[in-house]
Amino acid sequence: MSTLDATVGADIPLVDPGPDVPVVPAHRQRPGVRQDAVSRFGDLRWELAHLQHTDTASTKAFLWSNFPASLRDSFMRIAWALINIPTPDVLHARLGARSRAVVSASTVMTTLTGFRKFARWLEARGVTRLADVDQEMLSQYAAHLGEKGSTGVHEERQLFALTRVWAYAPHLLPEDRLVMPPWEDPGAAIVDFLGDDFSRDRGENREVVIHPATMSPLLVWALRLVLDLAPDIIDAHWAWRRLKLNIRPSNAAPADGLRLVRAYLQHLKVSGGTLPAYIGQTGQRLGNHWRAGAAGERPLINISFLAGQLGVTRHQVEMGLLELGPDLGGLPVADGAALAVNVSGRIDDEVWAKAIDFTEAQALAGHLMAAALLTIGYLSGMRPEEFLHLERGCSSQEEREDGTVRYRITGRNFKGVTDEDGNTLPQGEIRPEPWTVIELVDRAVKVLEQLHDERLLFPRSMTVRTLEPAPAEIRAEGLNPNRFIGRIKAFIDWVNATATRLGRPHELIPADPHGPITLRRLRRTVAWFIYRRPGGRIALGLQYGHVGSFLAESYGGRTKADMLEILDFEKTLALADALAEASDRLSAGEAVSGPAADRYIAAADEFGARYAGGFATKGQMKALRNNPRLQIFEDPQALLTCNLDPYKALCDPDLAKDRKPSLRTPNWNRCNPACANISRTDTHMQRAREQLAQIDTDCADPRLPHPIRRRLELCRASREKIIQAHEAAAGRPDGEDSR
Repeated sequence: MSTLDATVGADIPLVDPGPDVPVVPAHRQRPGVRQDAVSRFGDLRWELAHLQHTDTASTKAFLWSNFPASLRDSFMRIAWALINIPTPDVLHARLGARSRAVVSASTVMTTLTGFRKFARWLEARGVTRLADVDQEMLSQYAAHLGEKGSTGVHEERQLFALTRVWAYAPHLLPEDRLVMPPWEDPGAAIVDFLGDDFSRDRGENREVVIHPATMSPLLVWALRLVLDLAPDIIDAHWAWRRLKLNIRPSNAAPADGLRLVRAYLQHLKVSGGTLPAYIGQTGQRLGNHWRAGAAGERPLINISFLAGQLGVTRHQVEMGLLELGPDLGGLPVADGAALAVNVSGRIDDEVWAKAIDFTEAQALAGHLMAAALLTIGYLSGMRPEEFLHLERGCSSQEEREDGTVRYRITGRNFKGVTDEDGNTLPQGEIRPEPWTVIELVDRAVKVLEQLHDERLLFPRSMTVRTLEPAPAEIRAEGLNPNRFIGRIKAFIDWVNATATRLGRPHELIPADPHGPITLRRLRRTVAWFIYRRPGGRIALGLQYGHVGSFLAESYGGRTKADMLEILDFEKTLALADALAEASDRLSAGEAVSGPAADRYIAAADEFGARYAGGFATKGQMKALRNNPRLQIFEDPQALLTCNLDPYKALCDPDLAKDRKPSLRTPNWNRCNPACANISRTDTHMQRAREQLAQIDTDCADPRLPHPIRRRLELCRASREKIIQAHEAAAGRPDGEDSR
């Protein structure tokens, strides 16, 4: 039967493709795809990556071979309709619908996975035809999903996959149609089927923040590689590449190759040279290394290194070594195969490595790429697909009239990019407004441009190839975001090994309690740091607030919610935490002093009355964030709480110039003790007493230089004055401990 030979109603074609019909229509196929590679309807392996147009596309195959056989034919026809027929209008008309006329490859994969789960559930109950499924059975399936403990979003997607089957009914054969799901009834609500705990919260705000104990040293080492060690690693990588390219293949062996090997070995004997050792992983006898001598006493000789130096084949090097005999002709073996690179990078005035070995160069290049990725991804606020699509020459400098320099990144944007019909453009578009970044991001881009000569900054060609891809696999020019999970882990392992070797245990990167570091977590984490560490600094002295201003400039002109939405989310959480802590302190009977003491107490009371127990909706979060009476800011290192009133903030330089205040968060670096926004509690006094104890300990050292001693004495007097003022306001006798 042909694809469209049956009709119903007003000549609506029914889906019944022949086995040789392409799964992906020509107008949706990835550019450059061979027609003989496109999956056919009769295949049990459908390659959905042919729908992806990005440079990071990779194999996304759905296997029908593990689909219940009794229901496979029906769901294959439904799946073909999903890919080839525009989304029915009934789905666009749903309340809060976000459906597109053309579904993406990831949506297709999610939907087909939902089909498979439902089909297996039906098969377990002896149901082998979709026509036998009624609304009661669909309700039972929804309850089944709720019992499995999946996230609300996941459960809703599984049910929506079945809604799609119902919506496509006019295009399907009678045996492929599904009754209207009960959750699509106009009077129904999804919560009625998925339980009261169901939530639609999703997106990047759901990503878990990378723990500060992990993120801080991770960023320190990423910047260290980009700023300090990159020249050494880049030189080693190109030296390694030159040697690899100079190795002659077996089918192009030079006629005088063995003679060259013999002459070189003879030269080593005369000059007292050494043979290069192989110190990499030993998975094979030949290829990269060669073992000589008796069992148990056989050093590994790096024949690839020798072949690259001499421009011969590996086999010719091995033949020359065999002629030397088991004892290698008395030639000593070195500790490795050091590349001809002058290592000059330093960590605290100490050279980080004596030499870079031939077997280390490629891995080090991968670590440098991971370091540059962490730098760009964390300090730019871009999404993974955005920075993984950056190309050579994307970074530029703009010098303003006031002498300041702005660094701009031009690249592709994918989120919310649609055509005139509202369909997502799979290839994205060049962002109209370039991202504004800081100099460190520009430095990372320049490092990647020196590391290789590919178009993309993060090309697949920099991957260590262990196995050749299968003919059916798709591997685009760029790297898929998931590939960097393993790369970041390898980078952390190398960092910890290097820190241990250099005697720097304080710079070890601990494991994150929430699991692997994924690229999506970087955006959420930088937002968390901006608002949770008001006085903190990013590695190498970069202020978090400085990053925040650049992010605001970068994303402020966009009409759709983006990085600023995440920043607002984190700001609200930080405010809520500060207010909740204030409420706890007052409940514990702590005294409050300072010119803003009354405002501190009023803010804590209002928060407790209006928001106690949490604030879930966006409207409530916005109301809290914008309430001028609730602007409470805590710095763990400060001896005060800032009850920010922009018209009283002495930390705002515009205040003294009779300009309209622009401050939204306190500038802790300009904090003025005379400010009317200050309040202090017993908790702050406890911190002050701890500082006094530390000052006394430091001053007890007779070797303490006089200038430092004098500065500490002034600090002590300042802390004592703060404590005395607080205790006096609390009505306590001098010296009485508030605790």
